[in-house]
Amino acid sequence: MKRGQTLTEFAIGVAVALLVLVGLMELGRYLFAVNTLRNAVREGARYAIVRPWDDEGIRQKVRQSVAGLEQSAIDVRVSFNPPTRGSGSIVTVTASYPFRSVLGIFRRPITVAATMRLP
Repeated sequence: MKRGQTLTEFAIGVAVALLVLVGLMELGRYLFAVNTLRNAVREGARYAIVRPWDDEGIRQKVRQSVAGLEQSAIDVRVSFNPPTRGSGSIVTVTASYPFRSVLGIFRRPITVAATMRLP
């Protein structure tokens, strides 16, 4: 009797431990995507300060800075306030990425977004 009880408890414990482990792995992947996108947007904003006329170059700089994420899935938006792009303009670089769970836990992707504003 005790042997069957131990086996049942072990099976339940392993299932719970695996569930927690997989959840932590997914959380790690999500946090990686958030951090990577934030760093990429920061790089794009720095590039925009030096070359404010080069919108496509700014977008390309953001996409090149996202190692480990699918570059084609990243949506990058660039805006300047005031739009004259002169001295004193504030550049805003925003990027979003659809995060998909490896295990298909979420039916729809979760949108990860990051914004950086620099004068």
